[in-house]
Amino acid sequence: MPGVSRLAAIVLAAGRSSRMGELKPLLPLGDGTVLGRTVGAFLEAGVSDVRVVVGWRGPEVAAAAIDLGAAVVENKEWRRGMFSSVATGVAALDAGVDAFFLLPADCALVRAETMGRVARAALAAPAPVTYPLFEGRRGHPPLIARGALPGDLTHEPPDGLRGLLARHDDAAREVAVDDPGTLIDLDEPGDYRCACDYVAGEAVPDAARCLDLLREAAVPAAVVAHSRAVAGVATALAARLNVCGLHLNTRLVEAAGLLHDIARLQPDHARAGAVLLGDLGYRRVAAVTARHMDLQPEVESEVEPRGPSLPGEAEMLYLADKLVSGTEVVALSERLTARLRDLPADSAAAARARERIGRAQALARVVETLIREPAEAVARRALAGAL
Repeated sequence: MPGVSRLAAIVLAAGRSSRMGELKPLLPLGDGTVLGRTVGAFLEAGVSDVRVVVGWRGPEVAAAAIDLGAAVVENKEWRRGMFSSVATGVAALDAGVDAFFLLPADCALVRAETMGRVARAALAAPAPVTYPLFEGRRGHPPLIARGALPGDLTHEPPDGLRGLLARHDDAAREVAVDDPGTLIDLDEPGDYRCACDYVAGEAVPDAARCLDLLREAAVPAAVVAHSRAVAGVATALAARLNVCGLHLNTRLVEAAGLLHDIARLQPDHARAGAVLLGDLGYRRVAAVTARHMDLQPEVESEVEPRGPSLPGEAEMLYLADKLVSGTEVVALSERLTARLRDLPADSAAAARARERIGRAQALARVVETLIREPAEAVARRALAGAL
């Protein structure tokens, strides 16, 4: 299994926003600002070393960046263009950084789980550049290995940054993601208005709101108790994996755990619940809960030819849901035995049960190799702490 890599993020916020006509980084967006959403996505993904490069109206942007928990790098040569900001940001990185994300501040709709997915792909199979790929197109932000760029970026090459990265195309990795935000930037007022509408469907509810949603959906108390237990176990497992550098979004994991059975009394409840959550404006949560019964690929090309796969948010929910029966932790082998006891041995339902628990067992082995502890032990501690 791979070791932990130290990642950073460079957010480019030095430009003059000439086409927008206003200072883009500080425009309101959702519950915060454009810059707040960009920086916040990295922080949610566990990338704590975020450097914001400022230039035009630098003091205003710098003050906002510091309030968000990011470091500030001043580009005194910002008028020379974006490459000068890239060079300034790279020069400011600590020596111990192995790779860095590069994201213009106005690409503010990328999901935190996309950053995590790209980071896990690069951890499993290192590449000079790792790109998110949405519907066959490379998007933001690329994850660039420290050694992929020349040590001296003082002079911009004729082909700019795009040309420097293109030199690594043969060895670059592309990671399929289900995230339209990777291709969206905010150049003009029309883009900004569309982004404001888009953000309305990208929220992740906190625990209190999740419990409100369960009450509003008249979910039985026993199902709510089970959902709380699953959320606790999934979040605990995700937190342990984050120590290993997997960059899981624990806030999303908790919300998905709490809401995965919101349509439990309906036929095909995973799909029905995902539709309900999507209609309520929680698309990101819906994308995770939709897979909690049958862990099929999130996107068509999720299974990639290069390197092993490391678990993500949906995998944590899937494993936790199989480890928790009611509100108790059960061994996966015991869970399967109990299930098969109620089914004809040669039935399709028995085959599906074996397949689903087999997937959970394989996933548990990957997790346990990384955290060096049985997943069941982490689950039992998580629920004991919740009592």
